[in-house]
Amino acid sequence: MKVFTKTEIEKNLPCLAVLMTELECGYIAYSLGKCIIPPVGYLPLPHGELHIKYGMLKASNYATIKVAAGSYNNDKLGLPSSSGCVMVVDTQTGFPVALLQDEGLLTNYRTSAAGALMAKKFAPDAEILGIVGCGTQGYYQALHTCQATGINRVVAYDKTIDEVANLTEKLRSADIQVERADSVEQLCRRADIITTVTPSKKAYIDASWLKPNAHINAFGCDSIGKRELCANIFENAELIMVDSYEQCINHGELQYLNENNKANVTEIGTVLLSQISPSEGLTVADFTGVAVQDIVISTMVYQNLMA
Repeated sequence: MKVFTKTEIEKNLPCLAVLMTELECGYIAYSLGKCIIPPVGYLPLPHGELHIKYGMLKASNYATIKVAAGSYNNDKLGLPSSSGCVMVVDTQTGFPVALLQDEGLLTNYRTSAAGALMAKKFAPDAEILGIVGCGTQGYYQALHTCQATGINRVVAYDKTIDEVANLTEKLRSADIQVERADSVEQLCRRADIITTVTPSKKAYIDASWLKPNAHINAFGCDSIGKRELCANIFENAELIMVDSYEQCINHGELQYLNENNKANVTEIGTVLLSQISPSEGLTVADFTGVAVQDIVISTMVYQNLMA
């Protein structure tokens, strides 16, 4: 089994446009039942959680097993909040062929690329992106959504003001302007796209703050007990999308929905396949992170490394 470092992996990442295309195909394959994806393994940690996501596309030569952890006190230790690695397995022999020691890079990259994909599909005319949560994933979400949509104006909010300053500095080199919002409400009233990446356990975005045709990419609620969106958002949404219905109903925003709203939910893969796109109204995409994303990006990187 070959072992690859984060530096080697970073040099072999696919370009954003290609990754978005492959993720779209992956979501569609998942919703069509063309993947084998077991339930997510979840382990609570003292200051965060550890997830195990694994599976394969039925037509693929490779399966992947990912261990990813988030620990939200790591900044006090001078460490990034996220870490992880991915094992690539040959499906014909069952032998591991590679260990990608990406330290969470692949998860960050594929997660933000999914947000960029949905922003481009459902908010093509957006001018202002709102980012709630300005850590590592907030940076990637801002960078990739702006690159995919052509947006160059970001309104950002974080409880820690220094995080907004760090985000502003990082995005300056990409010619993306960042303005700090004084509150989440202020951000929501200005933004056309709102991307949330926080570990909140209390809903903090209300439908009354949103523009009529806003699009929300909600990433923070990926385990039981987390929550970012108030119930009235789903009551007022024209289209509610989820990466995985089974996962989202268990540990995504759907865990808080009433039965009537659950009936109006569609998987992202189904939406992309059917090319559903409301002409107006609020659209919401809820992400818990699906193993097919890891399969797609890890296979692409492994093949690039071996080329």
